[in-house]
Amino acid sequence: MNTDNWTYLYKLMENGIKADTNLLYVPKLNPEKNIMCMHYSPDKNYKKDGVIDLDLINWFFEREVRFLTDLQHLKCTPTLYDVDIKNKKLFIEWNNETLSYVVNDPNRSIDEELPNWKHQLKEAYKEFNSAGYYKMSLYPHCFFIDKNKQMKTIDYYAVVPHTEPYIEYKLIEGIVGEYGKYRFEMSTDNGLLNINKFHEITVTTHNDVYWPYNPFKEVYEEINRVV
Repeated sequence: MNTDNWTYLYKLMENGIKADTNLLYVPKLNPEKNIMCMHYSPDKNYKKDGVIDLDLINWFFEREVRFLTDLQHLKCTPTLYDVDIKNKKLFIEWNNETLSYVVNDPNRSIDEELPNWKHQLKEAYKEFNSAGYYKMSLYPHCFFIDKNKQMKTIDYYAVVPHTEPYIEYKLIEGIVGEYGKYRFEMSTDNGLLNINKFHEITVTTHNDVYWPYNPFKEVYEEINRVV
């Protein structure tokens, strides 16, 4: 697909400022805003502080393709339309904006626009867990509401199978920001990131800051009580 006339997608921060959504890829929307292109590249026009290490970008691109493909059967996974391996682009289903615009705009109400949002987020979490995966990217800008009022999630580069409990920290160190660095430090031992511990911190503590109510903490505790 030709994306020359497509526009950048931004997230809305808690302070009302628009910002780039991630450090790895450039998200662009078609004029109808129903398809998003995820271009894994060091585009400084979009990502002012983005990752420029091509090996790191490629590593996460491969993970994005792998897990977005493998998890197409989940209700919360957007439809994958096409993958351009050569140019490192993915084209997925989209709908207008990220959920950050609803959550962080004081003139909008997520309770009014999607009354069952807490339930839908819990169900999305359960879907990943039942399929045998952790999903680390659980910020409002990692979700959108489709045309049928179904919550869907993006950024599958941050998905990890339960069967892969450790990742070498040096592989991902290049995308670790200062604010969230404590999670990595608390979860790393002898150069290995403990995925289960990192995930626990993310869902029970870290996400409190970004949501008016953190439903992931509740569902995490429910699942682990059963276990």
